[in-house]
Amino acid sequence: MNIKSGRRGGGTRLLFPLLFAGFAAYGVVLTIFGAALPRIISDFRWSYTVTGLVLAASSVGFFLSTFASGLLLEGFRPKPLYAVSVCLSAAAISLFGRWPSPVLNLLFSFAVGLSQGVVEVVTNYETVRLEREGQSRKMNLLHAGFSVGAIAGPLAVGGLLSRSGSWQLVFPGAGALLLSIAVLTAFVQFPEPEKGLHQGMESGLKLLREPVLVLLCLAMLFYVGSELGVSNWVAEYFVRVRGAPGSTAALAVSALWIGLLAGRGFLWIAWHGKRQEIVLLALSLLSTAGLLAFLAVRGSVPAMGIVFAIGLGYSGIYPLIVSLAGTAFRSTAAVGMAATAAGIGSFSFPFLLAGIAQGLGLKAGFLLLGILPLGIAVISVVLTRILPRDSRQNRST
Repeated sequence: MNIKSGRRGGGTRLLFPLLFAGFAAYGVVLTIFGAALPRIISDFRWSYTVTGLVLAASSVGFFLSTFASGLLLEGFRPKPLYAVSVCLSAAAISLFGRWPSPVLNLLFSFAVGLSQGVVEVVTNYETVRLEREGQSRKMNLLHAGFSVGAIAGPLAVGGLLSRSGSWQLVFPGAGALLLSIAVLTAFVQFPEPEKGLHQGMESGLKLLREPVLVLLCLAMLFYVGSELGVSNWVAEYFVRVRGAPGSTAALAVSALWIGLLAGRGFLWIAWHGKRQEIVLLALSLLSTAGLLAFLAVRGSVPAMGIVFAIGLGYSGIYPLIVSLAGTAFRSTAAVGMAATAAGIGSFSFPFLLAGIAQGLGLKAGFLLLGILPLGIAVISVVLTRILPRDSRQNRST
């Protein structure tokens, strides 16, 4: 299979650096919510349920836009959609947290997710087109960029909390970062649109009959539910369960994403194989073990180290799933459906976690987050048996 036709001209050499920078910016956007969460809850006096609704709104927007853009984007020029989406997100994140109204902040959160969904599909699909046959090195490097931003965001929140206490300033700062990405987009060429095997809504929906894609989407749902749940709530866990100050708790979010960055960097440098489902199995087992150990360990320092290990386990799961979907089906519809599954996981599980935390406590919620990667491990075992056969079949379609 070759999905790279028409992808490179003189100006497109800057495409991957732009996509990398854009993903780094979105790493900042995603994690500053979780890092500032204890102060948001305290200052605005939101309940866990209200907080879960505000966080879930972003995921609902993400789900809707990934589903639509994955089915309809193929054959269209992605550059204008990318630029407009980044601008919308910049405006929405800049306004988040300026007023205590849950309704207003829910709308801003929804707009951020709506724009991020388009960026997610465009970025992942264009990276698949830039990738060497059967590999996921560029995809791992791309998501390492996301991790860089995800580390920087909580550090910025922690710095503001320890000095001025003005945590709201981080949100317009993130907006300015996204606006700079939109400006840079004007100077970068995107490759010509490519007609895939499953263009349009009707053909794209037929992919839901493919067992490999269904399994990959289910794995994606489990992964995002677990990873986003930890990213959003680990700071609150350190404050409420371990009695850590807010500035220290924010560092736990960075520790998670430092682990993600280290793991993705290692995979980019060291992994050149094509049996990506084997790596998926190993990483999902590491995530499960780390989350269970996190609940059992005592003391904030060892807990911080275990959060780093959880990040290592999470590191390659998302890029591997997207690469497997993209290379197997040669379609933005497949990439979009994987991202849609991510959207479902990102709005359903954090909200479920908020409900469990409200009723049974945060420890019970984190136990759920530990079970989800175990489901990915089971799916990985199934993929080791069926993926080679199904991949050949789809490549010859």
